[in-house]
Amino acid sequence: MRLSGIVLICCVCAAADDDRGEKIERLLQSGEASYLKGDYGAARQSYEQAWEIAQETEPTDAVRYTVLKKLTAVRSAAGDYADAESYLQQALTWRENQFGPTDPKAIEDLSEVAALCRRMKDFDRALVVLDRVMSLHVRTGGPESLPVADVMSRKAAVMLDQKKPETAVVMLASAIGLRGKLSGADSPTLLPDLDRMGEVTLSLRQYDKAEETYRRALVIRERLYGREHADLIATLDGLAYAYFGEKKYDDAEPTYQRLLAVWTASAGPTHPMIATVLDKMAGLYADQKKWDQADDAVARANAVRAHFLALGLAQAAGVKVTAGDMPAAKALYERALAAMDAANPLFDELRAQVEKNLKLFEPPAKARPGKPASRKK
Repeated sequence: MRLSGIVLICCVCAAADDDRGEKIERLLQSGEASYLKGDYGAARQSYEQAWEIAQETEPTDAVRYTVLKKLTAVRSAAGDYADAESYLQQALTWRENQFGPTDPKAIEDLSEVAALCRRMKDFDRALVVLDRVMSLHVRTGGPESLPVADVMSRKAAVMLDQKKPETAVVMLASAIGLRGKLSGADSPTLLPDLDRMGEVTLSLRQYDKAEETYRRALVIRERLYGREHADLIATLDGLAYAYFGEKKYDDAEPTYQRLLAVWTASAGPTHPMIATVLDKMAGLYADQKKWDQADDAVARANAVRAHFLALGLAQAAGVKVTAGDMPAAKALYERALAAMDAANPLFDELRAQVEKNLKLFEPPAKARPGKPASRKK
């Protein structure tokens, strides 16, 4: 009789565990559906209900970790970083208790703690946590590994948040050197660090270092995408500016010309960024006292801006036509036409369209009176 009672209790407990597991799974699925739609409030509610049930499971049950990570994600996405970190710390503690501090997922969670500290602008603590992450990577993979290089990159980003660009440059150089040693000097994995290094060295007016950095990034991107791909734009822009800063005008001008060609090929001759590049070229020419070329670049830049203005006015006129406000539409079309230089072929297509639209507002021509029909005698 006593044995049968024990068996009955075990059966009841097992059934209760199955029921809890099913409830948690349904809540996780519901939360996931809400989360992916951006409904963070509903997702949080489902996950919190799942966490209440999960706390009734065995302390070693992995469902606890799963639910805590879901709560971390939804609170982080909603911008409640302190709440997210609280859940993440609980998940990290569970992971370390079960598998030890060198468990790969535990190290990932610790890296996420550092990211949350950065979002909360607790930069000093973020660096402390990243140092701990780095030490764990060194223990598991040695001092020269890609995970160590990744931590160096993250530390450099935090240093930039702290407004310490000189220190960040040193850390970025270490990350680039290690990553290049492990993956190759032209590995695409170097690009994020090279881009950041280029931006920082330009801000510090270390133009020679910026040139070296952008040239290296350009080689990698040309190999990956070819010589005319839009992904080269930021690199060409940085390289041209570095040349300009070094007074290497003979290198800066063709680089800006190439930048202009890539922008034109990818976005068209009237894109607003074309005007920005032309403004930079005007500055380059002015620095060399090449006034005619500077004036030409300024005129071309202003024409692009005028085209953008005229296009915006024409689009606004179209909205007024849809709304039935014909007087306002006509006035906007007339302003668009006035903004365009009749002698500049850049405006030909847009001008023809605006003139065509304006003809719709002209009153219909009066029919000429016909001759009276002659009477037959």
